[in-house]
Amino acid sequence: MATESVLQEHRIVVGLDYGTTYSGTAHGDTSQKSIDNIKVIRRWPGKERRDEVKCPSDIAYGADGTYRWGYLIPPGLARLAWAKLDLDEDNFYENQEENSEEYVDLQDPFSETPEPAEDEFPMAEGMRYNPLNKSPVDVVADYLTALYDVIMSNLRRAQGENFINRTAIDWVMTVPAVWSEKAQALTKEAASRAGIGQREKDRLFLLSEPEAAAVYAISELYQRDNTRRNDPNMLNVGDTFVLCDAGGGTVDLISYKVGQLQPSLGLSEVAVGSGAKCGSTFVDRNLLKLVRRKIGDDRFQILCQKQDGMVLNKMVSEFEGVKRSFGSSYLPGSVSYLPMHGFANDPAAGIIEGQFELTHDDLKECFDPIMEQIIELIQGQIDAICDTGSIPKYVFLVGGFGESDYLLSRLSTHKFGRAGQIEIINPDDAWSAVSRGAVLRGLEGSLVTNRRCRRNYGTRINTVFDPTIHHDEDAFYSTDTGMKMARNQVSWIVEKGADTDSNTRFKLKCGTTFQKGEKLRRGATLVASDLDLAPHSYRDKSVHDLCFLMADLSMVPESEFDSVNINGQACLSAEFTIEMAFESAEIKFQLYFKDNCYGQVKTTFH
Repeated sequence: MATESVLQEHRIVVGLDYGTTYSGTAHGDTSQKSIDNIKVIRRWPGKERRDEVKCPSDIAYGADGTYRWGYLIPPGLARLAWAKLDLDEDNFYENQEENSEEYVDLQDPFSETPEPAEDEFPMAEGMRYNPLNKSPVDVVADYLTALYDVIMSNLRRAQGENFINRTAIDWVMTVPAVWSEKAQALTKEAASRAGIGQREKDRLFLLSEPEAAAVYAISELYQRDNTRRNDPNMLNVGDTFVLCDAGGGTVDLISYKVGQLQPSLGLSEVAVGSGAKCGSTFVDRNLLKLVRRKIGDDRFQILCQKQDGMVLNKMVSEFEGVKRSFGSSYLPGSVSYLPMHGFANDPAAGIIEGQFELTHDDLKECFDPIMEQIIELIQGQIDAICDTGSIPKYVFLVGGFGESDYLLSRLSTHKFGRAGQIEIINPDDAWSAVSRGAVLRGLEGSLVTNRRCRRNYGTRINTVFDPTIHHDEDAFYSTDTGMKMARNQVSWIVEKGADTDSNTRFKLKCGTTFQKGEKLRRGATLVASDLDLAPHSYRDKSVHDLCFLMADLSMVPESEFDSVNINGQACLSAEFTIEMAFESAEIKFQLYFKDNCYGQVKTTFH
């Protein structure tokens, strides 16, 4: 992120937390970097009260292409919910069709037909209403366009139109740490389409949600309460902690070690981050499974279709309040009711006077599978810290789902293996921690000095055949040397768990020959694997094509290349390097030839 260096120019920083169920935003400026000077937007179209720090992420399309969003959507109206998760579909590892006239791939193509991905959200039509069949990027861009207008309107109202028009804005948009590289790129594309970061001096950056939350959580403790600085029970240099960001769609975790507290906070990742799609919307999914099991398939189908899904939407909307109130004070024997109009009484199925009955045990059935997933994720981070010889001091719990009393009580009483019971800290303003932390990140630069690579990155190669390693079907003989070789192997450039600080560059070295007069454009496919121990074969099921990198050296004069003779024909050769730099939530690729940088490499994700 360009904000690593101290910015001399006065700038506004906007933190944008586009969430699965709710979205929020905060802002500050470079003249006042204190956490107390960060302002959270609380004025939302369609909302009379002005104390909500977030707005629903739903969007509702009309047949004419117009749409409503957030609080402007009437209760029960069919809408498209959870559009954010559509950016990270499971079937994006399909092989890209390559146009050989535009480039020559440095590796031979090898493809398998992927198995069709299971529908991630087989939800009722009224919750996934997309009458125009818009793509995920189009949907998210529409929502972000409306959100961008609200943010700019709030900024102009607070600081004046002339001031905002002449002041540059850094937009720090957060994404889940478990987001795929393609999902990161699609998020940035949607934001750009919405106009975010597109004014002349504006800039757009991506930041992982748990990193933003960690920056806020620690800053909130030490900046707002000076008495904590000398408290031996607070975090000190060398201490470790787990940050759990539990949102609507995803739960992200990163573990940090405190490197310094003064003059500014310094953190380093102590374990590879983890996470899963097990946020609060999956409690909603469990509710629908429960309803379907109790009332039967036929009535559930009617419920999904009744009044174009409005009855079901109203039911799920009312469940939001039940979710928030469910906790340690919710006693066994307590009963909640959700609206379910238009169905005859059937107490055995839980239908009573137009309402659906939810017992204490029913709610536990909705919550507990998700609780177990979150506990398992936290346990994994704690085990990784314990393996380094340290015991985490705290688990910081943030995010909208992080404010659940039930989740907090479950974690507070749980014994985490070798670490035992760990104190859970739920900071003030936990729901807006991500957007506030994004602003702090933009104002102060990176507070995380070292990160751990989340997966293995490499490229396909041919290598000398080794019968103890390679498969016979990959064997071939080189026409140049006559040696027995193995195709479909992988050379790993970056291994999972490697330190990826901002100054480290990982290099993909490439070489090619070409004819005189030919414009030099070459492509290489970057592959990845999430396994802890990277496999050597491209055929391994964990290895997938990640993205296609286009290296364009057409602007380099022919005199810079080396002359070679191939089969009696005078040709040119070039050796160049594609450098990878890992930031919080994206990878930057730059092209180098003879120590000169030729800009960013065009990247197409699979």
